[in-house]
Parts: sequence; structure tokens; C-alpha cells
Amino acid sequence: MTTQPDDLSQYYAELLEGIYDCVDRIVLNAFFPMGQTGGGMRSWWRSLHGDDSQLDDKHLREMAGTFSRRLHAFCAKQGIPIVEAQSGERKHELAEPHVPKDPTFRGLFLVITGNAPAPIWEVERNAAGQITEIRHRKNWPFVKHYYFHIMDREWGHVTIRMCGYPPFGAQLILNGHEWVEREARRKCLTAVKDGNCFVEGSDFDAVNRLAAKLQRPETIGRLRELCERWIYSTCLCFALVHEEQKRSAFAYQYSVFQLELSRNLLFLRGTTMNEVYQKLIDRTRAPLDLKQVKTIFGFSHRPHKSAKRGREAVQVVKAVEAHSYDLTVFKVKWGNLTLKIYDKGGRVLRVEVVAHNVKDLRAGKVLDKLSELLKRMREMLVRFLGTVQAAHVAFLDGGAFERWSKPTQRGTRRLAGIDLNKARNRHVVDAVVALSTRPGGFTLAQLAEAVQQRAGRSAKAYSSRNAAYDLAKLKGKKLVHRVTGSRRYKADPSGVRAMCAYLILRDKVIKPLLAGVVRPFGRAPKNQSPVDQHYVRLREELNRTFETIGLAAA
Repeated sequence: MTTQPDDLSQYYAELLEGIYDCVDRIVLNAFFPMGQTGGGMRSWWRSLHGDDSQLDDKHLREMAGTFSRRLHAFCAKQGIPIVEAQSGERKHELAEPHVPKDPTFRGLFLVITGNAPAPIWEVERNAAGQITEIRHRKNWPFVKHYYFHIMDREWGHVTIRMCGYPPFGAQLILNGHEWVEREARRKCLTAVKDGNCFVEGSDFDAVNRLAAKLQRPETIGRLRELCERWIYSTCLCFALVHEEQKRSAFAYQYSVFQLELSRNLLFLRGTTMNEVYQKLIDRTRAPLDLKQVKTIFGFSHRPHKSAKRGREAVQVVKAVEAHSYDLTVFKVKWGNLTLKIYDKGGRVLRVEVVAHNVKDLRAGKVLDKLSELLKRMREMLVRFLGTVQAAHVAFLDGGAFERWSKPTQRGTRRLAGIDLNKARNRHVVDAVVALSTRPGGFTLAQLAEAVQQRAGRSAKAYSSRNAAYDLAKLKGKKLVHRVTGSRRYKADPSGVRAMCAYLILRDKVIKPLLAGVVRPFGRAPKNQSPVDQHYVRLREELNRTFETIGLAAA
């Protein structure tokens, strides 16, 4: 599988040393299908105990207590630490000091416990002792969960989170970079890993070929084997011994809950990457309506040179210490989907698509759908980069404004042109650009809401019908198109590029210059940015032009 090209990386190809795509965080849900309904829960209990005479809240709590006692006894005997997590503590940070130093270690090395809400069954009986209803509690109570930290030979550090109450729902948390690192070590390939990223010194072509395997259908079998390898023998065994599992036919099925897919761009120089990234943020923040851009300050300067001396290039290296650079996060969030760009290490720019709940990808959730889910995320990533690049390097050909203002003929329907002197049309163009990063496109209702916010209008003053009319005009100019088989719309990269050019021209050039001419500034500040210096020179020339043509600013 080759890396699907994108506009941003192609534009900066001469500045890049390498590129690779990799699946990052993977979270799988493990569930017992029979335990998802009250009737199924009752049938399973009969298979386990012979009848349901003892199926009540007390015995369900006793099973959770048995789970805890067996686990604590086992860990005490084997010398495995159990850490109680407090509210607000991050589990992976608690686990870091306990990660085995021995690279050959395999198995359970830490258990973290903590309280979290969970769907707990409650049983109602009548006066005769007969079960009348089995249902989940209306408000999920906080109960004990157990985080089993395991070192796997193939996937590295794997975490299995399990609830102590029947039907013992679980989550498996792992990272694709760990798998690629071990596969590279096994094949004696050069891969230098800094935290959760391969950095300078790595053979990015080789890393990309290995990482591409995670997006193929055979990864589904690898993940299922991983689950079967640990979840029964290391986790469920404390609730149900092997004979009880077999007698009650307890077997998990797996679905995908969360996914992360990243594209990593290695620049030749860290200073160049920083300059490119900061300009990208500055130019796209306003057009794309980015509200979440934050910088976490570091202390080290980025490397200017492309190579580092003294680094071995014959084996996989996992850095012990990470350099602390300024970290800027560029984030766009749409529901359960997040698109973001941030810098990793000294010279790597990472573009990431995060599905906090894969249901928003609309491709199913069962494990067998993993390849289709990753395909959709890859398409979103490429489209996101195309939109960002279009906003970053806007383009407006000669006569575009004149063509936009002319009427359009769509079939037998004659549509008015787009007059950008009217505030309503400007708000629509601004809203469409802001919605252009939305995965899967946007609806008329979402466009209407975005225009209402910009124009300060009510839903009655600007409705979805008004949005449909304005959007038809944009479709006539081929700035947007309708997604086939749906009621959603997408802005083409060429359309985003043209609309952003107008927004930048109006907000960054025309308005500041005219404001400076009408209301001249006082004494200029001692230190001026390059943009301010350009404004000063342009304003001076504009004043001279006004004097020549006899135009007085008022």
C-alpha cells in the first residue's frame, strides 16, 4: 500500500526528507454478546449455576468481590504491583516507572485500579421471589475497574481495562508505533523512535512500508490473536476460572471504539519546519475559523542542521529522554472526530485524524470493519491537508470577481451572481470556508447556523431555505458540490483556494490599508513585524497614488 499523496506534502516536497503514515492509538471493545440483554444475562447465569435462583444484586456484587480478592492474592504471590489511581491521575503516566527494562520480558507487569462508571445489571423480583425484570441501572454507578498492563512480544505495551462486574466488559488499548518498532527490530531496519514518533535518522521509506501493513485486512487477525492471547488467561480468569468459562460458553466478541491515524512529515531542517508551520497557522486560522490553537512552551532550540553525528544507524533506537521544544497544536474538532496538526521532536510535523468514537465514521464498528474505517480516515486526512493547503496558499485568477458577480444558468433555472459587496454573500463564503474541514461535508442546516452566527441573525431571519439558495449560487460557480447519494455538500480545494484568496485580500490587505489611510497612525513603534513594514510602505504609496488621481480619503 503506497502513501496517498496530499497537496501540503507535495507543495513542500523539496523541504522534506521523508514521510510515513502510521496507525497510532487503537482501542477495541471486548463484549460478551449474551450479557448485553436481560434475557441473555439470565440464560448465561443458568448455564453457569444451573438455575437463576441466586441471580440478584447481592450475588452480582459477590462476583465482583471474588474478582478483586483473587487478583490481589495473585499479584501478592507473583510480586506484581497494584497501584490505586486517584481522580484526575493519568493511567499511562502511573505505568511508565513500572515498564520492564528487560527487552525480553513478556507478560503482566502492573495492575492499576480505579473507579469509573459502568452499566451494572439490577434484578427485580416479586413477592413470590420470581424475577420480573433485569435491567441496567438508570444512572451508571462508579465501580472498580482494573487496568492490566502487559508486555506483548508483537505489540509491546498493551493495556486491558476490565470491569469487575458481570458481564466483565473490557477494552484493549495499544499503539501501532509499538508494533512497527518491534517489526523493524526483527528485520534489522533503521528506525529511531522518540516517544511516539519516528524521527530523524530513521529509514522513512522502510518505516512507511512496515506501517502500511497495519492498514491491511490481515491486521484484523493479528488483533484478534492478541485479544485471545491475553484476555482470558490474564484478566477474565480472576472472575471465571477456565472450567466456568467453558461451562457457560463465555466468549468475547470485539469491536473498534477509537482510532488514530497520523501522517508524519520529516523536514530537512527544524527551523524550516517551524517557519512553515507558524506561517500555515497564521494564514489559515481566520479563514478556517480555528478556535483551538495553543502553544506549550519548551526550552530547547530546534536543530538547524539535517544530520546528527555519533548516532548509530543499524538498529531500532528508543529514546530515553525527549527534547523539550515549543509545541503548537492546530486542532479542528467536529463531534467525535478531531483533525489536528502539531510538531513532534525537532523536525517532524504530524497530521492526525482521531476518531474518539468510530460510529461517526459510518462504516460499522465490528473488528472486521477495521480496514474500511482506516480507509475513511485516510481519505479524511488527505482531504483535510488539501483544504489546509488551499487556505494556506490561496489563489485568485484574473477576472474571478467579475465572473462571480455574473448570473449562472443551471438547467432552466437562472441564479443570481455572487456579489461580494453584500454582507450576506460575504458571510456565506466565510461560513463555507470554515465548514470545509468538516469530515463528510456539511448540511444546509449547519451552513445556516454558521451564517446566523456571523451575521447575528435569528433562525427565522436566515433559514435553511436561504442557505439552499445561497449554496446554489456557489454550486453554479463550481465552488462547492453535493456529495453523491447524500444531502451533504463539500467545498472543492480549488473553491476553498479562491474563497480564501478573497477573504485574505479583503481582511489582510484592503481593510488595513484603507483604515490606515483614513485614520493615519501616530509615531510608528520601534520594532515592527515584516507584515507591518509592508503595510507602512503600501500605505505611503497608496497616499501618493490618491494625491495623483485627486482622491481624498475621508
